[in-house]
Amino acid sequence: MGPLDHYRYLTTARRRLLDRVRELTPEQYRQEFPFGLKSVRRTLLHMAGAEWFILGQLRGEPKMEEYPFVSERVPDFAALEKAWRDLEPRTIDILQSEQDWDRPIDFKTVIPTRERFRVKASPIIIFTQFTYHEIHHRAQVMAMLRQLGVPVETLDFILLACEAVEEK
Repeated sequence: MGPLDHYRYLTTARRRLLDRVRELTPEQYRQEFPFGLKSVRRTLLHMAGAEWFILGQLRGEPKMEEYPFVSERVPDFAALEKAWRDLEPRTIDILQSEQDWDRPIDFKTVIPTRERFRVKASPIIIFTQFTYHEIHHRAQVMAMLRQLGVPVETLDFILLACEAVEEK
């Protein structure tokens, strides 16, 4: 299995998560929680933006003035979902185009606490960061959904990425 296979798993799990988010009212979508990025909306915006920014580093292309995941560009869930789906072909192209998963990449980033970092990593490390980052924040959204009475279950890698048939 390579990065593209892992990305396919992430998008499959993401779709299941977003199917449940779609059931929320706008108020629930924006409801504040005492953990993580405080709301389903902010967490999903952060996850989508991280895909655009982090994987864009493999091409050295992200320009923050073009950042697509700000509130003005994606004011509601439907717009976010569409923008995130529209990002998938770019991500697939980036992953398919990468020729040297061990080459050095050097970039600057700012984390949500506004701390700035210079990062030196390889494409496989950057991809791994993206993967774990999405899973981490997906778990936060899952916890928020559970508290809103809209749980999502069974997003395990082994069940979505492999052939798994429930035995009775």
